[in-house]
Amino acid sequence: MILIYSAFFGATMKIADLFDEHGMKIWFKGSRIIFGLLWGFFGILLVLSRPDIANVTLAMILAFLVRMRIDYRNHAIATVMIIVAFLYKGIFDPVLFFLFFIIFTIFGGLRDYLGDVRKTKDWIYKINEPAWYYVVPTFIYSIATGNWIIFYTFTVYIIFYDLVKYFFYYRKKYDLL
Repeated sequence: MILIYSAFFGATMKIADLFDEHGMKIWFKGSRIIFGLLWGFFGILLVLSRPDIANVTLAMILAFLVRMRIDYRNHAIATVMIIVAFLYKGIFDPVLFFLFFIIFTIFGGLRDYLGDVRKTKDWIYKINEPAWYYVVPTFIYSIATGNWIIFYTFTVYIIFYDLVKYFFYYRKKYDLL
């Protein structure tokens, strides 16, 4: 079930983002808020699933805050839902949390800098664009610890996030939205 939650977490996160930042046409009245709630709901399910996944999910969400990526109402709704769920039921693991928080903040910040400040699409940007900084560190962590669920969870998350992004990008490109 965790991988299903992760898939929906990534997909609903990107759909919420597309409505606000990328000009996707609104599907129905209130769809921005609904997808923020769905993103938060699936984030809650991840937080409640396992303490290790909860800590890495919290690290990712707080890294979004530091990187100033929580910039719309639906983003804020999802973020608050996830943080409250962690505070209610999560077991804080400082080593796991800070390990991933630092990685997600540094490499996510690098991606933000390349795309938002430099606005170049060079090879460094293209390496970071699919957000390998979620897959590679969780893979290394899983090799080191034998705990593969974190790698699987965040790989499924980023695959579905990117599938939604590229599916709707190409639809927009050909004016199908």
